[in-house]
Amino acid sequence: MIKVILDANVLVSGLISKNGPPGKILDAWLAGKYQLFVSPQILNELGRVLQYPRIQERLTKEQAAELLKKLSNNAEIVAGTLELSVLTRDPSDNIYLACAVEAKADYLVTGNSYHFEEAGKIYFGINIISPRAFLDVVELE
Repeated sequence: MIKVILDANVLVSGLISKNGPPGKILDAWLAGKYQLFVSPQILNELGRVLQYPRIQERLTKEQAAELLKKLSNNAEIVAGTLELSVLTRDPSDNIYLACAVEAKADYLVTGNSYHFEEAGKIYFGINIISPRAFLDVVELE
């Protein structure tokens, strides 16, 4: 089974819009089409992002809590001990890259690919791709 890391923008977008690629990606995960990995750092960041006023305008507290619960209960959680300093454009995104390396992931899916340019399109065997491109991968599985 393919191993995947989804960054916060994909997770939140998937919750907000069920019909777009991020929403379909979340549905595919819940249907068991791939293995999702998170780290404690990703869960913390996601909890913080879900508190942003612009996000709270679009999601209920129940929806946000349900996403965190599903991730905690159904995603594989890596230790989160690896620290990387590869990304300088948005250093907070290093947690996704570190999680991907720890999980030996096949894909890191991000809606902010420009934040990951320093890592390249493939970093230690991990394909860094857009939600649209990953949806094509999942649909082939």
